[in-house]
Amino acid sequence: MKSNLPSITGMQYVRPNPSRDLSRILNHGWCRVLLTLVMLTGTAQAQAEWSQRGDLSFQTQFFTASSQHSATQSSNVSLSGNAEFNRPFGENGNLTISPFFRVDQHDAERTHVDLREFLYRYSADNWEANVGLGKIFWGVAESSNIVDIINQRDAVEGLDPENKLGQPMINLLLLKDWGEISLFVLPGFRERTFAGKDGRPRGLFVIDTDNAQYESSNEERHVDVAARVSGAVNEWDLGLHVFHGTAREPLLTFPDFAPLYYQITQVGADVQATLESWLLKTELVYRSGDVIKDHAQLVTGLEYSFYSVAETNLDIGVVAEYLYDDRADQADTVFQNDLLIGLRFALNDEQSTEALVGVITDLDGGANVFTAEASRRIGDRFKLTAEAVVWANTKDDLLLSQFANEDYIQLELGYFF
Repeated sequence: MKSNLPSITGMQYVRPNPSRDLSRILNHGWCRVLLTLVMLTGTAQAQAEWSQRGDLSFQTQFFTASSQHSATQSSNVSLSGNAEFNRPFGENGNLTISPFFRVDQHDAERTHVDLREFLYRYSADNWEANVGLGKIFWGVAESSNIVDIINQRDAVEGLDPENKLGQPMINLLLLKDWGEISLFVLPGFRERTFAGKDGRPRGLFVIDTDNAQYESSNEERHVDVAARVSGAVNEWDLGLHVFHGTAREPLLTFPDFAPLYYQITQVGADVQATLESWLLKTELVYRSGDVIKDHAQLVTGLEYSFYSVAETNLDIGVVAEYLYDDRADQADTVFQNDLLIGLRFALNDEQSTEALVGVITDLDGGANVFTAEASRRIGDRFKLTAEAVVWANTKDDLLLSQFANEDYIQLELGYFF
């Protein structure tokens, strides 16, 4: 089951062309070099075998009210597929290829194909190198992972920030006795995807992504850099990072609603302590740049787990997190002074039945976002997932009021192979 509650940050923003983005990635010089090396190595090692796994999912969505924008459907269906192919190269090398597709009933922008990963990994005793398209996750919080900045979100897939586009990268991982040092060169930028004019849920405006603007004269060819140091001290897991490059979430230009991708420097930390039944979590970042106001953001909270409730296999976790942005009303995120309260349920049964429910409350305006998600395996090959999102008391919130009529229930049946 996904670990994060759905994020609603910037939902009204960008609707780029995924096929164009994929073509740009494949046309990068480094990508052509990687493809050549793979073919040459594959010819030299014909005895190596591929392993594979994947899934096909049928998804249906039901909306409880008529929209405030151009999409008129009350329901929607789509089919998606994801696969992962792995092949060893020599004793220390491995290639991972992970394609993804979705075909959507109404939204042409949601019908898309992407390479989530096309990554060559070389592992040695105390270091590892990764080259290609990859996915990286940083963070410990449930409500919002503000430190997670390497990959662009594939937001056309939905509200969950775990849906990511593959990021072109050269990554060197140094393994130490006390932890890891991870260095990144990111030679290419991918624009964020969002629902099109016929898609739901979405905000009021359709964004002119054909005229996307960049602060950097190199536009999507700007080379970003990042580094992270992580390790553990007794019960504490610690991470420190720095990033310089193109911000993953754009601003909007007016009146044409075109995305503006600007340059930032971000430094941050993530901390998690495991103290018996307690989890203590904090993410903190400071962002600076010429286009945006320098600011700090914070997500901090805790989770307490009750195990074997009433002498059964049921575990219940209570989650509480506070989200803060020191720009207050000038923030470009809805999370500037908010509180998350959630409950996590795990039946610990043969079918891996799990559920997560929560509410994020704006402590200034009183707007609420209610979310619920549950999943259960059916046999060895199938998994049923249900999700619901409700926006409430949003009329006084400029961003959230766009979603007052976008409440929905979503069911998804996945087949795994």
